[in-house]
Amino acid sequence: DQATECLNFVWYSSVLDSLNIVDPLLGNFDGPAHSRNVEEFRRADRKHINTTPTRIKRLVAEHVVAARDLYPQESALVTREAAKKIRHLPVRTLFKEAPHVLTALKPCWAMSPLVVPQVLPPTQCFDVVIFDEASQVTPESAVGSLMRASQAVVAGDPKQLPPTSFFASGSSQDDEESERYDEQEEELDTSAAMTRNYDSILEVMGALLPAPIGTKRLLWHYRSKDERLIAFSNSQQGLYDWSLTTFPGSRNDEVITHELVPFVEGRIGQEDSVSDEVEAVVRAVAAHARKRPNESLGVITMSIKHKNRIDESLRRARQEDDVLEAYIDKVFGQNEKFFVKNLERVQGDERDAILMSTGYGKSPEGRMRYWFGPLNQQGGERRLNVAVTRARSRIDLITSFSSADLDPTKLRAVGAQMLRDYVKYCESGGTDLGQRTRPSIELNAFERDVRDQLTAAGLALECQVGASGYWIDFAAKHPIEPGRYVLAIEADGAMYHSSETARDRDRLRQDHLERLGWKFHRIWSTDWFHHREREVARTVDAFNAALGELEAPNAPSTVQPQRADEDGAAASPSPGGAQARTLPRPWRPDGRQITEYPDFELVKFMHWIMSDDQLRTKEELIAICSKELGYDRRGHRIVEALGRVIDAIQRADRTS
Repeated sequence: DQATECLNFVWYSSVLDSLNIVDPLLGNFDGPAHSRNVEEFRRADRKHINTTPTRIKRLVAEHVVAARDLYPQESALVTREAAKKIRHLPVRTLFKEAPHVLTALKPCWAMSPLVVPQVLPPTQCFDVVIFDEASQVTPESAVGSLMRASQAVVAGDPKQLPPTSFFASGSSQDDEESERYDEQEEELDTSAAMTRNYDSILEVMGALLPAPIGTKRLLWHYRSKDERLIAFSNSQQGLYDWSLTTFPGSRNDEVITHELVPFVEGRIGQEDSVSDEVEAVVRAVAAHARKRPNESLGVITMSIKHKNRIDESLRRARQEDDVLEAYIDKVFGQNEKFFVKNLERVQGDERDAILMSTGYGKSPEGRMRYWFGPLNQQGGERRLNVAVTRARSRIDLITSFSSADLDPTKLRAVGAQMLRDYVKYCESGGTDLGQRTRPSIELNAFERDVRDQLTAAGLALECQVGASGYWIDFAAKHPIEPGRYVLAIEADGAMYHSSETARDRDRLRQDHLERLGWKFHRIWSTDWFHHREREVARTVDAFNAALGELEAPNAPSTVQPQRADEDGAAASPSPGGAQARTLPRPWRPDGRQITEYPDFELVKFMHWIMSDDQLRTKEELIAICSKELGYDRRGHRIVEALGRVIDAIQRADRTS
């Protein structure tokens, strides 16, 4: 019995030895050296990204100078308008008279599609128009912008909110009846009728340019710090159907919770805004203000009525609670403030934490009425998708009914059915996706060997950590806190080879995991085959180092942010600062006329002025040079001579 195994071992070893001799890439593989190459690539890639804004600023500045030289009348007009304090030309008129200089000075304009026809002339004003949140832009609103550019980029999520009458009118009427859903009168629902055809410019473009011809899907999800926050939407067949690539968080904390407000029998008028639920939301906001004062918070409701009642209760509560008052007025990060919004208004927002309150309750007798407002309309699942994906760190769902209270046979709308599933998901703490749970990839022989050897070395491992298309091969657990991970251990196995580019597999995935709190360690399979004991020791050392950093959170980080110009990149001089000239100042005799200067001496003077690398127009160069030559006034001969020299220098630069 052992002879067969021995023969196989000798045979496979000889094959491996032969391959190592024939293939130098395999035979000469050095794991530490390869890791250094990967790290060098990561540094170079980050440096390239970080220095790109500096390069772009320089190119834009050069374009501005060239445009002002080519169109001096436009430049003069814009300069005059900039100097005015009142009675400016309308933007539409100014753009028509100075299009080249205006677009050079401000190459990127941001405005609402409804404002574009009012501000810009009806011509191709730009090279590219970009629509963000295009699922919210109606086709007719987009036409004015499309005709003003030769190219268009339309970005948006077809699984999020379509345009609604709320956005079209800009009002928020609290029409209670408009939020009620009568299944027998569905054909009269104008909102449902509107969503049966192309609702947005995103859908129009998707039909005109189907994938893969003109449509590219962006699949990496970055917002959620724990993938359980996005896993529900990602798992839904009517939404993303596991197409999103998400990343597991480094802590197994409680990020999804559900609070069930008890039913009180006999209360009238509680079907669409339960009073006890309003008070529960106010208590939860106050608790958040005390426990997590440095995390931003938003409250999402299903109806405008419920939103208004929460607003009023918070207004009364903050008058008696100084902590709550200070928190509600606090500004976080990128101008983020506390908000209370109904479902139709929350797209585009995100906060660290989200409180979601349905507001809907039972009849006085305890029967569910199944009035779920916008969720009962066609496209309601898209509205729910927007609400449940706004949180970065945690979401708390507050309802007056449980998933068991909802009879699946009475839930005809997709949005209502999805609401029942989401309540059940939150009741499980974000762990139970039911039949939609995605099975992880089975470990291969190499990965099983890594698991066994590291476990024998004393590491408590969890294999294939994750919920969607990207799993961490092994997560080493904290020895005392079992819900906390210490180290992400990855081998160059299936997950590594599934990435199409080096940037994806060697930088972006690792960078994002580190942003989520992971410490990272890589095992190369070739090194594992040849030096297993050494690799086990390296992994244990990496675990101990990561554990030491976790135990000393206030220790200074070894990775310091770099300025874009610290790696040798040329930083552009500040606009108002004086930059030292790198050439020596040419000698000039006093009292010499401009016609007495030979061209080569004027060229020397001009090179000296331009050696500070500042960008200047032709007129500015003439003004500076004439002053340096000692001329108080600029006659036509001075302007002609210096202009001729500048033209010659620029021609020489273009040729070189």
